[in-house]
Amino acid sequence: QCWLRHHPLHAFGPGGRWCRPDVGTMSLGQHEENTMKPVSAPKPMPRSEYNEASHSASADANDELAQAVHREHSWTSCAFITAGLSMCITVDILQYSMPLAFLPSVLEDRGHRPMTIATTIGVYYWTGFAGGAMLTAYQVWRLIRPAQDREEEMEEVVTVHMIRRQLRYLIIGLAIGSATLLGQALHPHCWMHTACRFVQGLAGAFIFFYCFLLSVSMFKGRQQVFAMTAASTALNIAEVLGSSFGAWIFDNWGERSVYYTLGVVSMTNQVLLFLIHAGVRGDGVARRRTPQLPGVSPSPSSERGAGEGRGVIAAISVWRPSPRGVRRLRSALSSPWLRCSVVLIMTAAMVKASVEEVLPFHADHRWGLQPLQIGTLFSIVASAYISAAMVAGKLWEHLKDFRVLFGAFWLAALGFTSWCVFFTASLYKQEAVLWGNLVAYGVCLGLTHTPAALMLAEAIDHEMGPAKDAVNGVWNTMWEAGGSLGFLLGGLIAENYSRQLNLFAGYAICCTFCAVVMLMVDGFPTVWANGASGSEKGQDALKPSNGFGTSYGTSSACGGAAAQSLTAA
Repeated sequence: QCWLRHHPLHAFGPGGRWCRPDVGTMSLGQHEENTMKPVSAPKPMPRSEYNEASHSASADANDELAQAVHREHSWTSCAFITAGLSMCITVDILQYSMPLAFLPSVLEDRGHRPMTIATTIGVYYWTGFAGGAMLTAYQVWRLIRPAQDREEEMEEVVTVHMIRRQLRYLIIGLAIGSATLLGQALHPHCWMHTACRFVQGLAGAFIFFYCFLLSVSMFKGRQQVFAMTAASTALNIAEVLGSSFGAWIFDNWGERSVYYTLGVVSMTNQVLLFLIHAGVRGDGVARRRTPQLPGVSPSPSSERGAGEGRGVIAAISVWRPSPRGVRRLRSALSSPWLRCSVVLIMTAAMVKASVEEVLPFHADHRWGLQPLQIGTLFSIVASAYISAAMVAGKLWEHLKDFRVLFGAFWLAALGFTSWCVFFTASLYKQEAVLWGNLVAYGVCLGLTHTPAALMLAEAIDHEMGPAKDAVNGVWNTMWEAGGSLGFLLGGLIAENYSRQLNLFAGYAICCTFCAVVMLMVDGFPTVWANGASGSEKGQDALKPSNGFGTSYGTSSACGGAAAQSLTAA
C-alpha cells in the first residue's frame, strides 16, 4: 500500500498485468507502446521513503480514529485522581477565603475607604460569575452553531484526547493563579490585590467548570458518585475553614506567608495533574470521527470545487443556528435532572452565602465571641457537612426513584435551620444550643449540595458531545449566581438583628417553595416517550433513560450516519 501511494497505477495490460502510463512525457504512439509493457515486479521503495509513508499513514489513522477513555479504575487510582481534581477546587476557593480573615483590617489600617475594600474582596466572586457566564455562552454556541467542520458533535464517548486537553486547561488555570499569588506576596498593596483577585476569579470559573466535568467524565458508577461527593465537599471545606487557616498563618508568620503557602500548594496540585495526565489511557474501543464509506475519498478537484461553493454558504449562515443543535439544546435544558439540580444548588448556595457573611457579625454582636471562637463555629459547620456528604454519597445508589424527593426535603429543612441559627439568640443564650443548630445547618448543607452535584452527574451522563459542556456550564453559572445573590442580599438587607431574622425567615419560605417546585415540575419518576417523528429519524442518537430521564434524541445513529455517507459519496 505504501508503494502504491508513491507509484500510482492507472491501467491494466493484457492478461490483467499492471501497466503504468506516463502521458505527460511522451507522444501518443510512445504512450500506446509503453502502456502495453507489463510490469513484472515493483521496484522496492527506499527505507526512508517507506518510513515516511508509514508515518503519514499512521497519522491519518490517528486523525480518523479516537480511543474512548478508560472509566473503570482501581479504588487506589480513583482516590488519587479524585484527590487531584478536588484539590483544584480547594486551591481555587482558598485563594478567595484565606485572606478574608485579615485583608479587610489590613487595608483599613492603611487608610483605604470601605468601598475600596469591598471592591477588593468582592471582585473575585463577581468575576467568577462573569467568567462562568461567558464560558456557558461559548458552550451553548458550540452546541447550536452550524454543523460544518464540527466533528465533536458525533462523539458519543469521551476520548483520551478530550480528557487530556481538559486536564491541560486545569494546569493552565492553576499556573495563572500561582503567578497572581506570587504578585500578592511580592507587592501586597491594594491595587495588586484587586487586580490579582480579578484574574483569580476568571481563572476559577474555568477550574470549577472542568473539575466537575472531569469528575463525571473520568468515572462511572460508584466511583463517579465518590468523585462528585469529594468535589462538592472540597469546595465547602475550603470556604468554611479557609478563613481560620489564613488567620492562623497570618498571626504566626505574617501576610506574605499566606500567599507563599498557597503558591506552594497550587504548584503541588499541578504536579498531581501532570501525573494524572500521563496516566490517562483508553479502553481499546476506537471509532471514526466522521462517517465515511470505506475506500471513498473525494478527489482534490471535487474538494476544491465543493470548498468554493461551501465558502459562500458558510459566509451567509455562519450566525444561523443549526436546527439540530437547537433541538439538542432544548432537550438538554428540558432534562429533569438539570432542572432539579439547578433549583437545588442555586437556592442552597444563596442561603449558604448569606450565612457566611452574616454569622461573624451575629456571633460578635449578639454572643460576644472572639475571632478564634467564631472560627470554631465554622469548624462545627464543616464537620457536620463532611459527615452528611459521606452519608448522601452512600445512600445515593439506594434512593433510586426518591432522589429528588430526598433533595427537596433537605432543601426545605435548610431554610428552617438557617433561620433557627439566628433566632436562637432571642430565646436561649446558651452556646450549646447554638452549636446544635449549626450542626443541623451543616447537615442540611451536605444533604443539599451533594445531591445537587450528583444530579448534575446524571444530567451530563445523558448527553453527548458539546451538550455535556453546555449542561455543566449552566449548572456552574447558576451556582455562582446563587452565591453572588446571597452575598448581595446579606450586605444590603441584614444590617441589624431584626433584619437578619427577616432575611432568613424569607429564606425559609423560599426554600420551601423551591422544594415544592422540584416535586411538582419534575420530582416524581415518569415514563417518558422515546418515540420519534419520521422527519427526525436518523438525526440524533437515542440515549436510554434510567427511570428518571428523557428521550435524548431520536431514532438510531446508524441510519443517520449511513445516509450521510451515501449522500457524500
